[in-house]
Amino acid sequence: MAVKPKTDKPKLLDKILELPYRKLFGRTGKIVIASSLVIFLITKFFLGIETVRLDPKTCELSNWDIAYLLFHKKTILKNTSTSFQKSMRKNQIMLRQINDGINPFESSTDGNVKRARKINRDKFFWKTMGKRLVKENQAIIKCLGKLPRYKF
Repeated sequence: MAVKPKTDKPKLLDKILELPYRKLFGRTGKIVIASSLVIFLITKFFLGIETVRLDPKTCELSNWDIAYLLFHKKTILKNTSTSFQKSMRKNQIMLRQINDGINPFESSTDGNVKRARKINRDKFFWKTMGKRLVKENQAIIKCLGKLPRYKF
């Protein structure tokens, strides 16, 4: 809130600073804030269904997405299946490139030749990345096997 001057006569600056607070936190301001929050949550609920999927490591739905369970169980399973297949394909391509000694990441210094830089696949970074990709693929395969008979 604005600090009142020592004189009893309010200055123009104090009136300008006080106006938004009265408008914002008055009854109409609270109604506007609440209604905009409700509209935001409703649109997020209907537009956000395409991003809802199971976690590949635990094969469970996150706590934030439990609200979608009432109406969208089949959509969640479909999203999970397509997302897992895409990420598994991407992981397999990266793993193959690491095993071939090719950098799986695009480099800005190589010009228009993508992934031209060779890597030493025996270095710690590439070994651990390869192991992580294998673990992720195993978790995805395990979860994909559970999907046809998955119970929420």
